[in-house]
Amino acid sequence: MPLSRNSSLKRSPMKTQRAKPSDEEKQARALVRVRSGGWCEMRLTGCLGEATDFSHRVGRGQGGPWSASNGLAACRRCHSWCHSRRTEAEDLGLILRSGQDPTVEPVAYQNAGFVVLDNLGYLWPVLDEEIA
Repeated sequence: MPLSRNSSLKRSPMKTQRAKPSDEEKQARALVRVRSGGWCEMRLTGCLGEATDFSHRVGRGQGGPWSASNGLAACRRCHSWCHSRRTEAEDLGLILRSGQDPTVEPVAYQNAGFVVLDNLGYLWPVLDEEIA
């Protein structure tokens, strides 16, 4: 049956395809949220301040785990910057390569120097001579 100009199309609502978060994801997100206090942990130039994203240091597609050491709370602008300027983000430890250990690799933290993140949601300052 052909459509006429006066007939209306029925639209159905789009269904979300996102799976329910795992326990590991929930725990990692909660620990990072507490550590950051809801603020962007990257604090790059142009930072929006409030954290809205969970930024993986080792990407999920590269085998990166859901863990507090592998995640940073980020505003959308800082998170986008990391993906558009990958080499610079790697130099700052904001993005790691597959196989790198996020519990060992230092990360530039809120313009306050380099720290090492652990899986309990803590951060540990790194002395300048420890950064190679």
